Amino acid sequence: MLKSSLPYLAGLVACLLFLALGLTFIPYPGAQYDETLFVMSIHSPQYVEYAMKFGAVKVPIMLMTYIGTLKAAIYAPILHFFGAGHATLRLPVLLMGTASVWLLFLILKRLSGWKTAFLLALLLATDALYLLTGIFDWGPVALQHILFTAAVYCFVRFPDDRRRRWLFLGSFCGGLALWDKALFIWLLAGFGVALLAVFPRQLLALAKDRRHLAAVLLGFVLGAAPFLYYNKIHKLRTFTANTDVDERHALDKILMLDHTFDGSGLMGYMVREDPEGPVQNLKPWEKVPLFLNGKLGNPRNSLQHIFLVLALLIAPILCWNGPNRKAALLFLTGGVATFALMLITKSAGGSAHHTVLLWPVPQILAGLMVGEVQRRWPARGWRIAAGIVVLCVLSNLAVLNTYLAHFIACGPTVVWTDAIRPLVTEIGSRPGRSFFGVDWGITQQVEFYGSGTISYYRGSDGVVIDLPAPGSVRQLERALADPATLFVTHTDGHESFTGVRKKLIDFAAERGYHDEIYKLIYDRHGVPIFEIHEFRK
Repeated sequence: MLKSSLPYLAGLVACLLFLALGLTFIPYPGAQYDETLFVMSIHSPQYVEYAMKFGAVKVPIMLMTYIGTLKAAIYAPILHFFGAGHATLRLPVLLMGTASVWLLFLILKRLSGWKTAFLLALLLATDALYLLTGIFDWGPVALQHILFTAAVYCFVRFPDDRRRRWLFLGSFCGGLALWDKALFIWLLAGFGVALLAVFPRQLLALAKDRRHLAAVLLGFVLGAAPFLYYNKIHKLRTFTANTDVDERHALDKILMLDHTFDGSGLMGYMVREDPEGPVQNLKPWEKVPLFLNGKLGNPRNSLQHIFLVLALLIAPILCWNGPNRKAALLFLTGGVATFALMLITKSAGGSAHHTVLLWPVPQILAGLMVGEVQRRWPARGWRIAAGIVVLCVLSNLAVLNTYLAHFIACGPTVVWTDAIRPLVTEIGSRPGRSFFGVDWGITQQVEFYGSGTISYYRGSDGVVIDLPAPGSVRQLERALADPATLFVTHTDGHESFTGVRKKLIDFAAERGYHDEIYKLIYDRHGVPIFEIHEFRK
């Protein structure tokens, strides 16, 4: 019994490691604007892109032209019963990430054996970009990862267990992923091309079997039904509004993929590179990652970078005469085709939350490579390969420790500031007041942490930046004329839209208003991040 359970216990260890690492990071950054964007579907459904009518009830199905409301549907009962906070925002997506690590283990257990699967699950569980983009889900990417890995698992299982339910479930996951975020079309098209290239006869046989074909089509259509219906009645708006060719930023996107491989892609974006003030209320245990970071030399780049790139090059060659030749060709072709689509898509593909959508394709290829080494050279070759993977896991942990040390010593950057919760507490303590978020990165977080109970001017973060547009002038004048309005800005030097604070003050002064800073809101390091303004004549 122990022998039969050991493989699954190993996979569970990798999942628990991912879960423990995620729990460590959850408290540090405040919510980011896009991380909480989904709550609009819950608290302000009248403002979403599209809602379907069911009798007298409107159900939001598309948050934006390319983002569905699947995440909101999952979170609505969670927020209703447990309220809004760091835990309710991040624990669900952390559990999704944990499940995706488990699914990777199951995929590679079938293709390369449980020992290889365990090692690569550890590698994925300690991948800095995979972990951080998953638990701080501003992409959003968490649902994309779990639905993609679930689809892959279903299709990998189907050849061994010829039940149509695996075709249905795999296609259903693909359909849900497309509804969740239309950028899944990258993976859908990329791996569609790869399947046609690598498995043409198998696809033809599947198409000739009416029941198999029906399972695939029915699963996909059911999963993507809201997305498909929206595009049917709006004449393919997802594609007409978002499909442009990018001819200028290919190199930037390649560099971001490189930084995603080595784990450094969020340095300077999520965490400050240097402290702006001393950390306050340092906990005893927080001294440990600070000490380790000093001893390790502040590592920013993981050795897995070299290992995964080599796997992309070597896996198809090494597996050529082995049982996983076609699998290696499939994942290599699919990954390359997907990234090619990223390269040519305008205004997408150049950020970490885009490139990480390729994960865990590199880890699967690495698993196929290590599995082939184990098959050919089960003694010394396997030990060397396993040692290299373990070294990469340790290197990943060192990079994660660098992120943690930076969160503690330097703090998160402004868009992830931990001052957002004290700001919400302060605004929420002023009943009868409405707040006007002058800069980007304020309003959506207040709506989340305030559970939709705090009154605010929707779209205010685009008003001041658009001055002197007539519509913006009128809206700002109305807000200034209302004595109940609290204006929230970032402090000078911390703005997302540089100059909006001064622009607001100058606009108000021209109309005879005197600026009074009601309160400054500080982050954990004692740095003033937000200003609450009142304007009086």
